[in-house]
Amino acid sequence: MRLRNKLILILSLALLISLFLEGVLGDTYFEKYFRYSKVLQLEKIDFISNGKIEFEKLKNYEKNQNALVIIYKDDKIENLNNFYFIKVDTQEGDAYVLLDAFLDNLYSDTSLKIDRGDLVEITAIKVLNRYYLPTVLIKNNQVFKDYKFSHTSEKIYNINGRVQKVNTPYTQSNLGDDFLESLLTIDVLTPQKKVYQDVDGDDEFQLITLNKDGYKIVIFYSYENINDIFPSLKLYFYLKGILIVLFTIFIGIILERIIVKPIVNLSKVSEQIANLHFIKENSYDGNDEIGTLYKDIFKMSEKLENIIELYRKKISKNKEAQIRLEESIKLFMHEVKTPLSAIIGFSDLLLEDSSSDEIKIINEESKRILKMANTLLKDNTHSPDKLVLECQNFNLNSLFEISLKVLEHEIGDKKVILTLLKDITIYADREMFEQVILNILKNALEYAKKEVRIYTDYRDGELTLFLENDGPHISDKNIDKIWNKFYSSNSRGRGLGLYISSEILNAHNFIYGVENTKFGVRFFIVLKKGI
Repeated sequence: MRLRNKLILILSLALLISLFLEGVLGDTYFEKYFRYSKVLQLEKIDFISNGKIEFEKLKNYEKNQNALVIIYKDDKIENLNNFYFIKVDTQEGDAYVLLDAFLDNLYSDTSLKIDRGDLVEITAIKVLNRYYLPTVLIKNNQVFKDYKFSHTSEKIYNINGRVQKVNTPYTQSNLGDDFLESLLTIDVLTPQKKVYQDVDGDDEFQLITLNKDGYKIVIFYSYENINDIFPSLKLYFYLKGILIVLFTIFIGIILERIIVKPIVNLSKVSEQIANLHFIKENSYDGNDEIGTLYKDIFKMSEKLENIIELYRKKISKNKEAQIRLEESIKLFMHEVKTPLSAIIGFSDLLLEDSSSDEIKIINEESKRILKMANTLLKDNTHSPDKLVLECQNFNLNSLFEISLKVLEHEIGDKKVILTLLKDITIYADREMFEQVILNILKNALEYAKKEVRIYTDYRDGELTLFLENDGPHISDKNIDKIWNKFYSSNSRGRGLGLYISSEILNAHNFIYGVENTKFGVRFFIVLKKGI
């Protein structure tokens, strides 16, 4: 993905996350989390201790929490002073008439004023076993009605008598009327923690009822305030979201100009350098980190151009040296043909008189070297495409017996353990494969400390030849280089033996390789069994 596309993707994701947090989580906090945390606060009651009510703490609680609290015990409201009520002396006894809801729902052109000693006739609904909510109140022939509940189907009680007491609540709260209205539809004395709608259905309130020290505590809290300000908060979030969008676009444009564009140009410069088109002029003049990167890349470009030019000159010299070396080898092989022919001739005569193994080895090895010389002089450079194989069946055991005798001088006091399977016949070019064995075996003897092991393994239809020595391990960085032309780990070798061997094995399509083992270093060749 392009850098510009990544930047657009990152900014888009940041924008979406911001809008999500502002919109969804904002609503969640101000609506759901607020309510959850409010309930936790309301449940922290400290105004009842050891069975006693501390009214000062109760007042502070109601003020701080903006809530209405009713403490109920033995069919009596302990903090009745929280309400606007009158105490009426009737023939049946004292009647407590709660007026908050009635005054809020009053349907009259004349204001209601009640004093101690006034005669009143009241039609009311009974709540909480001994308290009354008036629906109609008559004073001095003036009729006052509650427009909500004057036609209620609830059981109606008539209260006639003289007012003994008029109580004004100690807090000016607008919750009393809503709470008294809820008494008509909700059993507030049952332990609970629920949200209800008011009688009008336009506001919600939290009702918590719990028991503590023998008291029933009813806590009433209205969500009316938060519902009033919540639309404004939503509008705030929407406007903030629009500002975030505009700010994100602005930041994207700035980043595009000061960061993305220079980096994109730098990418094009590096691509040209990778294609060996070196640029001399710096198109960015900033003094920041990107400017430093530009300068470093142009320095690197200049150095790389010089190194490549130097390398080209060195390669040219190496090619010339390689050509001189190959010419020297060819000259040597041409010169060695004459003495080799003489050795072959004399050994043929000796073989007619004697069947000595040593003379036989001299004869066969001389013929093999002569054949190699003729091949080299024909300009055959040991390429697998040019090698002409003369494959035949031959015994691998006898091949190793001859090879070990040829290398008796190199073996010296080192121990060579030969454990081949009996009578192994393979299919290959005998003379070329013998050259492979001699090269690898000579390499193994050169690096071996005390011992060389030669063995075979026949498994799953494959015959594998192993040549292992107890010499030092080959480093990981060099283990694949040993088959390269002119590669040698010491100054004495030319680095051709294993290279020629690999070319011959490739021409045979043999699988081969070298690996480090616990014993030392092991060469392996997967052979073709004789037909």
